[in-house]
Amino acid sequence: MDYLDPKKQTRQSALLFTGYFLIGLAILIGTFILVYQAYGFGVSRDGQVVQSGLVFFSSKPNPANIYLNGKLYKDQTNTRLVLPENIYSVQIKRDGYRDWKREIGVEGGSVRHYDYPFLFPTTLETKNIYPLSSAPNISTQSPDRRWLVLQLPGPGLKFNIYDLKNIKTPPVEITVPSTAYTKTLTTDSWQFSEWADDNNHFVLIHQYDGKKEFVLVNRKEPTKSLNISKTLNHNFSELTLADKKYDQYFLYDNANLSLKRGTLNSQELKDILAKAYAYKTYGNDSFLLVTDTPKKTGKVQYVLKIKDKEYVLKEAPTDTGYLLDLTEYSGKLYVVIGAVNGDKVYVYKDPIASFGGTDSKPLAPIQVFHISKPNYVKFSSSAQFVLAQNGNQFAIYDAENDKGFKYNSKQPIDAPQQHANWMDGNRLMYVSGGKVFVFDYDFNNRQFLNAASSSYEPFFSSDYKFLYTINPVNSQLYLTQTSLLTKADQ
Repeated sequence: MDYLDPKKQTRQSALLFTGYFLIGLAILIGTFILVYQAYGFGVSRDGQVVQSGLVFFSSKPNPANIYLNGKLYKDQTNTRLVLPENIYSVQIKRDGYRDWKREIGVEGGSVRHYDYPFLFPTTLETKNIYPLSSAPNISTQSPDRRWLVLQLPGPGLKFNIYDLKNIKTPPVEITVPSTAYTKTLTTDSWQFSEWADDNNHFVLIHQYDGKKEFVLVNRKEPTKSLNISKTLNHNFSELTLADKKYDQYFLYDNANLSLKRGTLNSQELKDILAKAYAYKTYGNDSFLLVTDTPKKTGKVQYVLKIKDKEYVLKEAPTDTGYLLDLTEYSGKLYVVIGAVNGDKVYVYKDPIASFGGTDSKPLAPIQVFHISKPNYVKFSSSAQFVLAQNGNQFAIYDAENDKGFKYNSKQPIDAPQQHANWMDGNRLMYVSGGKVFVFDYDFNNRQFLNAASSSYEPFFSSDYKFLYTINPVNSQLYLTQTSLLTKADQ
């Protein structure tokens, strides 16, 4: 019997181990090849080993043609490209639209995403959809970009609510009951403050007879609107929503520089800070503050307070005003600070981890922008970018790629605007020369769109298929709609 033959058993065992060895070797080689390719390595036509990068391109609308160094690429957006390490001139084109273009640097083994290219129609078509009897004092859009709110002139507090998802449906008029605010003896004014994250409630500031109060408007049920100041029975000069919730507040008193927290469910206020010259909140328990520097006159310190722990980011001379903002991006906290009469803006990444468990030494920023007398700082809606600005001076930090940009725009900002605003997560906009001016975060792809009044911010539908502006046409004020798609794509 063959299986009892020792020589045959030895031979079969040798063959078996040889097979195992060859299989293991094949797996090892295959794994090496996959890792090799994953890091962008390949072999060129002339036999040279090259390392490529992976680049993803998307566009709105899509598909669109991709041109690399003037040559049409085989695939359209949305797609990925494996490109040898080099610098490329990229153009994205679609019939009826303006080209999107920029230079990109591809490094071996890198992965880059260009998900934001926005193609605007070559010819814009604007319609006058609703006449306005007079200029609204307040115009604001809900966070989900569906509801546009315009204050109506005349006695009382009235608004027209436009549903941008169903713009052909006439606006709904709401009236805030007079019990929600104090009747003035002389003159008064209203100012928009902040939307809650439910896209229903928003806060207004009412200034009357030398006083100030805060009113919570309920868009769906205006009769449930209420006076926050009277409900909390507390005199405060500033109010911000805690974590964007309509019934939770941070209350700041300019007189004693104190910050408290309150809710609609209770008149009891919790002390948060005893003395702060300026503050910015994020979520429920993250605060960015400007306070006195102990034992140093003429100095302040920028402090990051997380729950009960404080971290001193920087000491600086006192100023008449301060610029603060903070947010999270890719699970990391980012902070930006500056002073209105200073000449620098500082950006910090993940400050707590950078302190290494101690708050004894000031933290080194990851980016310092030299910008004279900045008047505005703001993170984009995607939180990837932060803007610092003064007039036509712009500075942008890109958190994804750890890169800074600085440029001057030659297009003037029409008064009464004081700064640009984020159009979306990647583009900025403002009104210049009576038209909407938009551009990518790095000042590429600058475009003039339709006419608009600089007294009102341009608004976009939630899908960015339409642009809405308030604009005078032949001495009549209109809410206008501009399609950002060609007729073929509508």
